Order: sequence, then structure tokens, then C-alpha cells
Amino acid sequence: MPVVTIDWWSGSNEDGRREAVDEISSTVSRIAECPLEAVTVIIREVETSYWGKGGKLASEL
Repeated sequence: MPVVTIDWWSGSNEDGRREAVDEISSTVSRIAECPLEAVTVIIREVETSYWGKGGKLASEL
């Protein structure tokens, strides 16, 4: 049972999350040769003030 976790900046919309879950689940199912129902996708939204990139907080970029 593959589990995929995605961390991305907060503020996504439900349609975007739905599309990501669909596409990632399909790809992992194909590569892992497992049923689509066996794939779990977890999306975690992180505030940009808690995300560092290039030595700066993402909220400062």
C-alpha cells in the first residue's frame, strides 16, 4: 500500500487538491502495479511563514 505525502504552501483550492490526488494516485498505481484503491495520498498545507527556501522564509520571497 503506497502512501504519498505532499507538502505545499497553504492556500490551495479543492479542485487543485482533487486533481493532484487523482493524477498522483494513477501514476503510483501504474508504477507500483497495485490497485488504485491501495494508494493513499496525504496533502499537508504549510503556511509560508513556516517554510524556508534559499535561506529565507517563503513568506519573504
